[in-house]
Amino acid sequence: MEFPFLLLSALLGILLGAFANYAASAWAWTPRRENPWCASGWTPPWWYRIPVIGWLGMRKETARFGRRVWLRPLLVELAMAAFAVWFFQKSVAGPAVLLFVNEIPVTPTAVWSLVARFIFQMLFVALMLAASLIDFDEKTIPDRITIGGTLFALICACIFPLDLGTYRLGNSDLPLTIAPVNGLLDFPLTQMETGDDFLVPLTASAPNPPLDVLRSPFGGSFGLISALVCWWGWCFALMDRRWRTGRGTVWAWRIFWLRLLRTRSTRRLFYLGEFGTFAIIFFWMQAGPQWVSLWSALLGMGISGAFIWMVRIGGKLALDREAMGFGDVTLMAMFGAFLGWQPCVVLFFIAPFAGILLGLLLILLFKDPEIPFGPFLCAAALLTMLYWPMLWALTMPIFKLGSLLVTLGLGLWLLMVLLLSLILWVEKKLGIVP
Repeated sequence: MEFPFLLLSALLGILLGAFANYAASAWAWTPRRENPWCASGWTPPWWYRIPVIGWLGMRKETARFGRRVWLRPLLVELAMAAFAVWFFQKSVAGPAVLLFVNEIPVTPTAVWSLVARFIFQMLFVALMLAASLIDFDEKTIPDRITIGGTLFALICACIFPLDLGTYRLGNSDLPLTIAPVNGLLDFPLTQMETGDDFLVPLTASAPNPPLDVLRSPFGGSFGLISALVCWWGWCFALMDRRWRTGRGTVWAWRIFWLRLLRTRSTRRLFYLGEFGTFAIIFFWMQAGPQWVSLWSALLGMGISGAFIWMVRIGGKLALDREAMGFGDVTLMAMFGAFLGWQPCVVLFFIAPFAGILLGLLLILLFKDPEIPFGPFLCAAALLTMLYWPMLWALTMPIFKLGSLLVTLGLGLWLLMVLLLSLILWVEKKLGIVP
């Protein structure tokens, strides 16, 4: 790929890294005033706001903010630049060459669709990076990132369906990553024929055959009902809810509904829910590519968020304390809107392995037993996004279980609660915890 494209990719990475640094400073619960873009109590020179270069200038401000305050933001922007160049070669240059070598018709729309997907995925990476930085600093994940990111993914699904994962039916030596972006290519939605193989976008009904998927549930009421349930479930999850049982369950229910109905944010979320309902019904009536993509994004959001919410509830029941913050729930819902629910199930089981070494390192360095789970979810989401074709080939037999997955999930959830309860009981017996 020509040098100008790689240079533009690096520039995009630097800008998105600068955005992540700004979000980590301005959107945190306690804003950090050392960032030149949100400075408070001091007036930085104009060139401090230039990515990379400005952080080198911040070395002069050690007396004001301490040593190495400039180092992490600088490394973030440089790392994003390097990742963008590598990812561009992997997701755009490589697939474009493979399409040409295998004599698959390539149009300008096809090439630009790969670029569009690259930008879409880079924005997703930037949001995950910002969430991770804030979670490391404060053990919180702001709603600005998770809610804004979720809405952004849903809007993209409506305007031009962008699928981050693909799967295949039949046999082929072609890499799965060359499958076209749904809705932006001069190919039909359901298939791109390559010999004996069909490469299709990942939908919420996978691994069902694509032709069956188009006939049902998108043509019936199930798709509409499930989409509305996921949408309103997400809106309800964001409302200001309080559950206090100190004075009994009846009183707890009364306070729950009174606070919920009187809070101003509830009205705003209700209006958002109404607007989203009209949009969902509109695209459902169209029954086109946008509806397929929107339905998949909504189910990804709903199932992924509910999955991690159940884990949070189970941890609370077993340990009698918060096992993870609600920001992890909204973060997982954002992952589902971007990736779909199948990748989110896979990444949840990858996250503990992604965090073992880093978690132990943080415990040894900072002596803090409470390790934020959000960054490990983000690391697992990144790995899943990059290597989804391989992961799908390994996990597709599990997803073929269909409705049995629900029973399997409930069984694993119950086992998790029992194991956590057992661990807590052993710790109390050994005197590790009071």
